[in-house]
Amino acid sequence: MKRVLLSISVVLLGFSLFGQQFNDYFINQTLRIDYLHIGNSDSNRIEIASLYTGGTWNGTHTSLIEPNRYGDVLFEVFDAESGQLIFSRSYSCLFNEYRTTERAETEIGHFEECVLLPFPKKSITYQFTSYDRKKVAQIIGSGSFNPLTDAVTPFKKEYKIITLHKSNAPEKALDILFIPDGYSKADKKTLRNDMKRFAGYILGCTPFKESGHKINIRAIEGYSEESGITDPNNEIVKNTLLGSSYNVIDVDRYLMCLNVWKMHEIADDAPYDVIVIVANSKKYGGGGIYNFYCTVNNTGERSDYVIVHELGHLIGGLGDEYFTSEVSVRDYYPVGVEPVEPNLTTLTDFESKWKSMMDPETPIPTPDVRGYQNVLGVYEGGGYVAEGVFRPWRDCTMKEPIYNHFCPVCSKTLLEVIDYYAK
Repeated sequence: MKRVLLSISVVLLGFSLFGQQFNDYFINQTLRIDYLHIGNSDSNRIEIASLYTGGTWNGTHTSLIEPNRYGDVLFEVFDAESGQLIFSRSYSCLFNEYRTTERAETEIGHFEECVLLPFPKKSITYQFTSYDRKKVAQIIGSGSFNPLTDAVTPFKKEYKIITLHKSNAPEKALDILFIPDGYSKADKKTLRNDMKRFAGYILGCTPFKESGHKINIRAIEGYSEESGITDPNNEIVKNTLLGSSYNVIDVDRYLMCLNVWKMHEIADDAPYDVIVIVANSKKYGGGGIYNFYCTVNNTGERSDYVIVHELGHLIGGLGDEYFTSEVSVRDYYPVGVEPVEPNLTTLTDFESKWKSMMDPETPIPTPDVRGYQNVLGVYEGGGYVAEGVFRPWRDCTMKEPIYNHFCPVCSKTLLEVIDYYAK
């Protein structure tokens, strides 16, 4: 594949020039592209599978070019006639985590993914660009779509929608959608109570609490054949709505869903910007990937913390600030490369991070001692390693299992993303 270096400044230019032209290029409907992400530690490509359309376009109508590339894949859409960039969205994916594992050195992985975009009025071209951890870009897929001639499958309505919190029209709010997994029809009362409870956890946590007037929360009322969640390490297999499972990419607590196409087919029934899978399981677990989806188990004393921590990943592109827990990824933050995550730094380009928010008298690096508790600083340890990666706060919710304790950097990032969706 051809390797290219793409400038984020191009995206920012597109944001300023073309962000207001929804009606010039799109109609108020959604186009979904399903595809396979295929490869291993040395290869990376996309294979288009199907196209679907329906509903309305629930994302922002005024900021069609994403202002930040927090994700490791960038999807860009161009007007076929003029070549103008008219839509972009970045996201991260489970495939790119898989690529850093030992397993990816000996086998080829096939992972379901999809992207959503407003339905185009005229012919478009599009491309997918993947960024490795050193920020080297590689175009891994491209295609075209003509709305007048290309076949698309209509969305199919199947599920009841539960509205948990409504503040504004979908195009003027961050729309969070819960999808339950592992709830049988006998668990109907538990399902409804859990959906309300998790909505409360979100709306009770700063900065989501202060932005409740910009957030909508809904849930799919969908039931599984069996109660519970698949847990391979304990030889438990369950027939559930999404087939979510623990031990994804060989980490026991990593509870994720590999049936991404089905997940979005179910989600199509509701307005949504991001998807949260609530899994009916007592076992601690979860995961969150930027602009992809996140998961949380429904019971346990840390459920309130897990949901907002994983939303930090999903919505804000925030990195994990801990460095002592089991993970399967390796060499995730290379020496000499500034992480894209807004709450981590290697000090390679700290000017681009939270330096301007700090008290000039605070030392860099900052001693990780009680005397600097609740002081915005540069504390060593984060991103799964104890040395070389730094975080802004001693004990932020992105580091410690503490509910409602996002640091100023993480809070600022989340507020900016909520505002992006609410424009």
